[in-house]
Formats: sequence, C-alpha cells, structure tokens
Amino acid sequence: ALVYLEDAASKQERESHQALLLCEDLFLPMGTKPARPREPFPGYGEDIAVARKVLPAWMGIEFRQAPRAVREKYSLADGAVTVRRVYPGSPAQGAGIEAGDLILGPPGEEFVEPRQIREWTMLSTIGEPRELEVVRDGERIRRTLLPGAHPGRFPKLPEPPGVGDLAPALQLSGYRSELPAELGEGGPYLLFFWATWCAPCKAALPELLAYSAATGVPVIAVTDEGGEQLDAFFEAFRGPFPEIVALDQKRASFLAYGVSGTPTFVLVDGKGLVQSVSTGYRRPRGLGIDGWDWKG
Repeated sequence: ALVYLEDAASKQERESHQALLLCEDLFLPMGTKPARPREPFPGYGEDIAVARKVLPAWMGIEFRQAPRAVREKYSLADGAVTVRRVYPGSPAQGAGIEAGDLILGPPGEEFVEPRQIREWTMLSTIGEPRELEVVRDGERIRRTLLPGAHPGRFPKLPEPPGVGDLAPALQLSGYRSELPAELGEGGPYLLFFWATWCAPCKAALPELLAYSAATGVPVIAVTDEGGEQLDAFFEAFRGPFPEIVALDQKRASFLAYGVSGTPTFVLVDGKGLVQSVSTGYRRPRGLGIDGWDWKG
C-alpha cells in the first residue's frame, strides 16, 4: 500500500491517507515509507535465463520397457528400454541412438524401474554430456548424450503415405518364408502391421486370409518384435496366419508408413502406389479396402 501511495496514488488518495494518519483514534504501526529499498523487477532476459535453468532436459525418443524375454537373454534390469522412435534433430539422434536400441542406463548404474529413464533425462543438466550404455545387435556399446532443453512440442515427423502416393521402400528382414520379389518391383501386396499381444490383429486374420485367397495379393505380416518373441507366439498359436512374416525391429517401415496403432493395413498395387490405408479392425468395416466386402 505504501509503495502504491508513493508511486501511483492520486492527490485525493494521498490526502485521504494523510487524514487517516491524523485521526486520533488510528494507530498504524508502520512508517510512511517502505521499510527497505525496493529491488527492481528482473528484466526479460533474466526471466528467460531462469526458465532455461529450470526446464526439464530432453532426449528425444519414444520408448517402452524392453520385453521380459530380451531382459532375461541379456541379464538386464527392469529399467532397460527399447527405443521405438528417435525424433529428428533430437539429442538422441545426435548421440547416434537408433530405433531398436536397448538403453540400459549410465555405465555401472543401470535403470532398475521401467520408466526411470524419463526421470533421469528430465533431471539431467542441459548441455552437460552424459554417457549411456546401449545394446545394439547383441553388442554393448556406449553413447554420449548431450541433453537439450525440451522443445515444447515434438518435432514434426514425415507424413504417412496417402492413397495414390508412392509406397515408401520397405526395410525388412525375413522371419518366416521369403519376402516376395514384388517388394522391390512395386507390388501388389498387402502390408499387415501387427503385434503378438494385439487382439484386434488376431480378430482380423480370417478376413485377411480370405482377401488374399480371393485376390491373389500376398499378405506380408510386419512386426517390430524380435524372433524369440515370435517363436514363443507361434509355438502357442494354433490358428491360421499369413505365411509371410517379416521383422522390422528398427521400426524403419513402421515409421515410414506412419503406423500409429495395430493392426494397420496398407494395400499397394502393381505400380507401387498406395491404394488403401486402414488402422484398427472391427466388423463391418473390416479391412477398409474399397470394393472388398467379406461375408464371412
């Protein structure tokens, strides 16, 4: 109040205040001036500097806990994570971290909880190098990460192909049966992005196989899971399944096709052009392919 009276009050307000002070029944246990000199408010540049200092650090990856079978194979703690995506221009990309890598934690201090990597990253000092131990293709390597300030929003990723677009190149390795020559020549083929844990993927199998039988278009079942997970799955799974199963453990094709959920179906014609894209499965929509109507 005293600061306001001194700096901004009108003449009438000052006079009213003075009248209160002169009132014999009023006692105000304070002087008429501030008890200590006022410090100026910090400038904009100082505010920005403080904000940068308290911002959480950022690595720039999308991750999930490494599967139990993988953790057991390499004797990893529960905090080991599989890198699903590396954002372009991120500190992780600068450190040479790739999709498909297993991040264990700092050397000698492996993460022990599933999401500990998030806390470790956010509390790291921006611009201060940190070492991480990584498993890639079964080999333990080290990568030096330079944590950056969080950009506020995730960098924009390449747009997935739409109907009529040229289908992106596939970077796959075979798991079961040979990959068809059509992959290098254009098509036709139907990509089926799936996961062993995905119930709608299993629900789609009868229609998927019926479409392939009726049209002669081969189905390529693409997963980002490892061979050992697939071995366990097919040992227990007794239902029909596409013959061609391919691995995309570095998620290059998942990212190129903008797969945001499973199942995703992408139909590519003989010219290598995308004819249909559909995510999810439920009846009666089915595979979402124009001109196809399954009565099963």
